[in-house]
Amino acid sequence: MTNITGEISKEDFVKSYALSIQKKEASIFVGAGTSIPSGNLSWTELIQPIADTLKININSYNDLVDITQYFLNDQAGNRNFINERILDSMSDQHNNNKTLQAISELPVSTFWTTNYDHLLEKYLEESGRKVDIKRNESSLTNSIRGRDATVFKMHGDKDDVNNTVITRDDFMNYTENHPNMSTALRGDFINKTFLFIGYSFNDPNLNYILGKIKKTNATNQRRHFCIVKRVQKDAPEYQDNDQQFHQDEVLQKYKVTDLNSYGIKTVFVDSYDEIPNILQDIKLKSLCNNVFISGSIEDYKDFDRASADQLVFKLAYSLVTQNLKIISGFGLGVGDNVINGALQAIDNSDHRSLDDNLSLFPFPMADTNERNDEIRARWTKYRNKIISESGICLFLFGNKKTADGKTVIADGMMEEFEIAQSMNKFIIPVGFTKSVAQELWDNFNRELPEYLNPKDFQKLEKITEISEKSITESVQTILKLIQRLNPQNS
Repeated sequence: MTNITGEISKEDFVKSYALSIQKKEASIFVGAGTSIPSGNLSWTELIQPIADTLKININSYNDLVDITQYFLNDQAGNRNFINERILDSMSDQHNNNKTLQAISELPVSTFWTTNYDHLLEKYLEESGRKVDIKRNESSLTNSIRGRDATVFKMHGDKDDVNNTVITRDDFMNYTENHPNMSTALRGDFINKTFLFIGYSFNDPNLNYILGKIKKTNATNQRRHFCIVKRVQKDAPEYQDNDQQFHQDEVLQKYKVTDLNSYGIKTVFVDSYDEIPNILQDIKLKSLCNNVFISGSIEDYKDFDRASADQLVFKLAYSLVTQNLKIISGFGLGVGDNVINGALQAIDNSDHRSLDDNLSLFPFPMADTNERNDEIRARWTKYRNKIISESGICLFLFGNKKTADGKTVIADGMMEEFEIAQSMNKFIIPVGFTKSVAQELWDNFNRELPEYLNPKDFQKLEKITEISEKSITESVQTILKLIQRLNPQNS
């Protein structure tokens, strides 16, 4: 299928959605498709026994909520079998659900779902999030203190199965029975950028809300996104059935065009297995305004102290001036100047905030009762947490002195590099500052990552003469490399 109206490339999508996350304007809508890898049923599979009881061929019936309504009518309003079907089909077993894992790790605070299960909440909690779950109208008025993720379960929860939304009447009466939930969704859809994952857009009440928003905001729609598997001719269901393939291809084209009229752009994938990697790319790109500075210096023989202090100060000052957030572990000989430079930039601006531009993680002091391996384990865990919150990692200097006064490589910085590399962070070693930074620069120069511009990277190899001018130029080079990675500038 050639490009169609409403389609957006993966690259443009990643940049755009990452920018929405940076602006704290992102939300995710999680559909039933995300729970299938954990063993839960699709809507069709969920309704199948009900259709069988009614002797309805489910494959020739488009509106599945009608089937549940017919069954409820046939049972004189008794929902018992439907409720049991929901409970029996829902599992909270993870089964290595990579898509939900990737969703839970995105720095997004608002989640909407039509799923009855608890998988999304569990993955968020396991990612270290404090989750506030909105299961019904009454829960909307109460909030958990310190929450950093809110999950709106607009169709209810299996723990309150009698009030789940599943029949046609439930959908038709949704706005009357759930006015606050409907209003909250409409508000978020206007104020946030949604990403729909695992969702079919066959939900009557969501379509109704989208229609109302479209009608009132026809000329000023916010852009949203959905990830859809492209119809492929070599799929098993189209074997020896070209007519069905062409029909589904045309229908998909019209569906994508229709979604575009609601402001929803479609990102095509050839396999659902691509989604976790796409979400990881978004996460990394969205964190590119968080810059971790790894540095340690105790021996200034290769770089005089005044110049080293000036370099770190100017770098921190310039990063904050560019509205980037500095993350620092308060490295020896580096941390003070990072703080001073950042605070100076914040003080010089009326629009900068300490929380938005500086995050300090002083290393915990060693407990004298701990063995060396216990101390190292604590510090490794701490380093993992610090680096996980950054997108870009700068490496400066990298030496320390032993108890007998010998200058050695800072092994803590080497560990930080290894952690950053394992997390696929964007790494920029400032080679001319020597020690660890020089070793890393040499290694990168032999096989330069695609994200580093060769011309600018070469300028970080050495400074012929250390001066205020050369330091300023070096800081500008580092900023250019960082700006190239940030979705605000790419």
